[in-house]
Amino acid sequence: LLVDDLVGRQPDREIEVKGPPVSVAFNEDGSPTRAAEGFARKNGVALADCQRARDQRGEYLLVRKVISGRPTAEVLSEALAGLILAIPFRKVMRWGSGDLEYARPLRWLVSLLGETVVPLRCGGLIAGRKTRGHRTLAQDAEVDLARPEDYLEVLRGVGVIADPQERESVITQGVLATVAALPGGGVWREDADLLREVVYLCEHPNVFAGTYSEDFFELPPEVIVTALKAHQRYFAVGETEGDSLRPYFLSARDGGQDHLDTVVAGNERVLRARLADALFYWRFDQQRSPDEHAGALAAVTWLEGYGSMRDKGERVAALVSWLWDNGLGDDGPLPPAAARAAAIAKADLVSEMIKDGKEFTKLEGLIGARYAAAAGEDEAVCRAIERQYYPRAAGGELPGDSISSLLSVADRLDTMAGCWLAGFLPTGAKDPYGLRRHALAILRIVLDLRARLDLRAAFAAALARFEDRSGDRDLAQVGQELLTFTETRLAGLLVDNLGHTPTVVRAVLPVRGHDPTDAVAWIEALEKFREEENFLLLATGFKRCANILEGQLLPPERRDEALQRWLTAGAGMAESASTESAENILHQQVVAATPLLLQAEEDGQYAAVFEQLSALGPSIDDFFDTVRVNVAEESLRARRHAFLRDIHALFARYADFTAVAPSANGS
Repeated sequence: LLVDDLVGRQPDREIEVKGPPVSVAFNEDGSPTRAAEGFARKNGVALADCQRARDQRGEYLLVRKVISGRPTAEVLSEALAGLILAIPFRKVMRWGSGDLEYARPLRWLVSLLGETVVPLRCGGLIAGRKTRGHRTLAQDAEVDLARPEDYLEVLRGVGVIADPQERESVITQGVLATVAALPGGGVWREDADLLREVVYLCEHPNVFAGTYSEDFFELPPEVIVTALKAHQRYFAVGETEGDSLRPYFLSARDGGQDHLDTVVAGNERVLRARLADALFYWRFDQQRSPDEHAGALAAVTWLEGYGSMRDKGERVAALVSWLWDNGLGDDGPLPPAAARAAAIAKADLVSEMIKDGKEFTKLEGLIGARYAAAAGEDEAVCRAIERQYYPRAAGGELPGDSISSLLSVADRLDTMAGCWLAGFLPTGAKDPYGLRRHALAILRIVLDLRARLDLRAAFAAALARFEDRSGDRDLAQVGQELLTFTETRLAGLLVDNLGHTPTVVRAVLPVRGHDPTDAVAWIEALEKFREEENFLLLATGFKRCANILEGQLLPPERRDEALQRWLTAGAGMAESASTESAENILHQQVVAATPLLLQAEEDGQYAAVFEQLSALGPSIDDFFDTVRVNVAEESLRARRHAFLRDIHALFARYADFTAVAPSANGS
């Protein structure tokens, strides 16, 4: 860590220390109490030097103190050890007799402020100005650093390129030059993640090329690239045009040119052995059909107490059919390709390539698709098997087609339902089964397809297939928990990724969040009205209803009762309309608006819904300005509460308008 222009010491700063109230600090005769004397003594001042100040609670004693800034070296000596040890690593190790855990053993420390060594202790080491050179190019070389700005050049002199950006440039230029010199040419298969990893594996990168036999081209290209990347950190070389590979690989040695031919031969030998393993898996696995592999899933546990992988496959197949009929399909019957893909989707999990292939396990799905293609399965089936795990990351590529999307959503619904029942709920720090990622993937797929999927029903359908394993768990309650969890992910997706207004999202999702595609349409419609004057009057009135009726509002499951009363011209509420005109007008307008609202909703004209609601804004505002709701007469108060309760229930069908209502300060 190199820092330029660091100040030599902290600036002085003035602080205020609040003391006891004056009424506590002094007796009635004005003499100081022990509280006052203790406060002054604690802060190192005479009681006479204490000042007085006042806040909303009254007058109190106050001391203003100037804290002198500390020298930078002193501050750094205390802070740097914690900074070093706070760097997180996925894997750590211990060494020596201490309890220190770190990615690798700490062997020396250099800490300089200008030309001065910062007194620093960390992990049993004492910082100095001596550093060391490259482990092979300058073995055992120790050099002194006079100043921090000498660091890069001094290390370069002992074989270490310390700047990672410079190392990346060296590797990139070396790869391009090496590819250009290959017989017949080729192109570098760029991989940003692999490049970043290689940059941090080498202190002095030296790029070279190696070869492997074209006999291995019997393997799918993805298998070869995975062996190159995951097993050996090699870059692949492709044909100048097309997706085919060339029988070359590129790597970076951490060192110089000496004996490079031996290094190349050793790397080729290791790669040849790994590709030979992969070729054995490839040929051996194809001796069994996809159905035979799928049958072997009965011996593989999916989740302890929740069945085998074959059980999971059967549940997913049933969910695929359900999803086709309930929002993710067309009008016709389930395509045979979808049913077939669901039946053999997990077959590759018992193949040698995936089961025992180490780095090849990350190719699950893709390998299953290749085996299915080799067995003569339909192209749509193979595509769905390959893309069932899409998106593989939060922002990754989506499945794209309807059959692949069906399989992906069904698989994730089943995983979420089973893991939730098993108690593997995500926490703030851990999500071992990736349930957040699964929920987000379902939402992205549904929105991409513009499908009308009711998540309440989808989770219920997934949970129903665990009924015999649910014990005493209330499946309806579990379904609600899953829905709430997923709606939270939906809110983040809509705000952070799709750019919708947070307050509008908070208003719509409590009502429409179970249908993500529909929720987006409601949000887009509401965003056009949220700043209009009449709409703000409506939202304010809605909020006032909620405040007045706190604890008396109709729950969501009873809001249809209010709707039916409005549809029958407010039957049962006519008595509540007194001679006060504002109440009569509001009553009549809501009765007239109700069928129009329902018709606009049915037609999908959501902007028209908010237009109708906004038109009621002035009347609601006038009602609250002229009508007293909480009157002394109990019967009249009860009727007016019922009147407002039914108004609130009708409007709450469309959004929680309190989220978009202006606050007390007008914002």
